[in-house]
Amino acid sequence: MKGFAPSLFDRLMHESDRVSPNTVVSRLSIEELKDAVARDLEAMLNTRAVVPEQLFRHFPECGKSIVAYGLNDFAGMSLASLDDRTAICRSLEEAIARHEPRLRNVRASLEVQEGSINRLNFAISALLVVNAAREAVSFDAVLQPSSLQYSISKGRATRIGV
Repeated sequence: MKGFAPSLFDRLMHESDRVSPNTVVSRLSIEELKDAVARDLEAMLNTRAVVPEQLFRHFPECGKSIVAYGLNDFAGMSLASLDDRTAICRSLEEAIARHEPRLRNVRASLEVQEGSINRLNFAISALLVVNAAREAVSFDAVLQPSSLQYSISKGRATRIGV
């Protein structure tokens, strides 16, 4: 059987897979898998964590649970500050590393683009690891500050091994 199994969420949401308990789940190509990861990243980044990360220092397992799902709000930070930009990127990396087990070695950077008004552009790179497949992937994340909503698109990737 070639391809990758859809995530639990994908299996729950697809009507065609509910036909019968014995129905074989369709397999995903690597590109479909990357699309699914991009969609899941977008959902996570558009969810605000309501419990401050500092509270999890004494309860590390809670910090890995659904209680900590989402991204910390950084509306009060200044993009003019190098420290704040670094903290924002670190927060993105930590949230993705914590809640997206298919991605390893996550790196996020803020890309300052000339003429970019009312939006923040982030580059997210990681290693996609599913079964024996390993592929370097990148995602472009755009934050619209007016709505505080992220949109994610996948970038180019280089296959490391299957």
